Amino acid sequence: MSGSPSSTPPPPSSKTTYVKVACHCGLNEFRAGFPTDALPISNDLCHCSACRHSSGQMAVYHVNVVSLLCADADEPFHVDGSDGQCISPNGDGDLIPYRTSENGVRYSCSACSAQLIFHSIGKLTEGGEREGAYWCVAAGALERTEGIVQPGYHIYIEDTLDGGLADHLKSIGHLKLPRYRLQPGSEVLPLGWKAPHDQTKKQPEGDDIETLHFACHCKTLRFKITRPNAQSTLPHAAFPDLLYPYDITHLAKLRNSGDVKWWLRPLNASEPTKYFAGHCACTYCRLTSGFEIQSWVYVPRGNILDMDGQPLTLQEAEEDELSEVQEAMKKLGVARPGASSESQTEAAAAPLGTRMPGLRQYISSPGRYRESCHKCGATAFAWQAGRPDLICVAVALVDETQDGARAESWLDWCLTRVGFTEQAVSPMTVEGLTAGLRAAKEEKELGKSVDDTTTIVVTTDSSTPVDTIAEKDRTSVVLSLVEEVVKA
Repeated sequence: MSGSPSSTPPPPSSKTTYVKVACHCGLNEFRAGFPTDALPISNDLCHCSACRHSSGQMAVYHVNVVSLLCADADEPFHVDGSDGQCISPNGDGDLIPYRTSENGVRYSCSACSAQLIFHSIGKLTEGGEREGAYWCVAAGALERTEGIVQPGYHIYIEDTLDGGLADHLKSIGHLKLPRYRLQPGSEVLPLGWKAPHDQTKKQPEGDDIETLHFACHCKTLRFKITRPNAQSTLPHAAFPDLLYPYDITHLAKLRNSGDVKWWLRPLNASEPTKYFAGHCACTYCRLTSGFEIQSWVYVPRGNILDMDGQPLTLQEAEEDELSEVQEAMKKLGVARPGASSESQTEAAAAPLGTRMPGLRQYISSPGRYRESCHKCGATAFAWQAGRPDLICVAVALVDETQDGARAESWLDWCLTRVGFTEQAVSPMTVEGLTAGLRAAKEEKELGKSVDDTTTIVVTTDSSTPVDTIAEKDRTSVVLSLVEEVVKA
């Protein structure tokens, strides 16, 4: 959106409908006013690089408002006291501003990082004043959306290089969503559009192996993932709601007693090359981001590296399984994938358990964590204390110049379901997304009978359960793992 050029203030109205807006932690609560005569308000789903990388969402949906009032009083809600420049004591909430353009400021919660407000401060006139200013709220933070707001079209599809989320969300109800190359009125791109090949498939310079890069808008958070390898099979994790809906599936099945490595794709392949990805509509994702749909890819922590090739650390710890793998590699003289000889030397001297700089952590529920950029507020990771070595990574932060915004040569998208559909604030939007996913599945799987995300047969295989590994000689297990890496 980079200033939301397509957005214009709603028409004046004698009546105003107010809807509560709130983030997950409740630190920021207020009411957004919409002109009653213009309901439902239609606005864009923006796919521009600034929106994606500053939010961690595949598409950003902001909706214009005519006023902002305090949650419990008919008094104006003051976002801050300095026209979007900085936090001020005059603000009624606790919001952090971030400029993504000369004219656009975004505000996120200082605690849970939910992105709640966008302010176009207008363009400077010759007299030094600004005109055309307006305010927007994030649709996912609204208490209700049906009859209030309605996505109308996609914009800035060109920035995705592969259509991004627009290829999955094609229509809502009976409304087909136009796919504009840039702002509304620009060229409409067809379904399946992709940028010329020379604009993608670019491997960043300086990498010893193939890696996929990620970054937030301000570049405070920069990291990369490697292709699946031997250590990618170390985690044990229950099945996600994407594969077995939690509200109707027996707990015994969800626990994944067969230790299926469902996050590696193709499923049950001897040499997987992709990771499992999908869209989520759960309340946690929505209220910690401010948007209705959060897109995640599941990646083992050992396959997530910082730009120096060091493995991702999200919790302070003196020692963990990954450090044992590193120590075994050091003894065998094996270089870790993606790390230079210099960084290997630095890793030996670096203290264990140092969190990635620039992250803000929020505990969304006991044992469940969200990580975002402390500066621009972009959602980056989600993880659980009971599953610390399998991380949800925000797909929207991917470097689209390598493989497009969907990174389909790296990610195997779930095309049968949206996670936690029953929690969606807008059932129509999720129904539209689900229909689009299934249509994409039919196109992709033309000539095939089933999709491997439709049914997973849980059987006991040769993989040793985690609880059994804990009873064995851990050193021998780690060394065996390293030997597999060397052979590969």
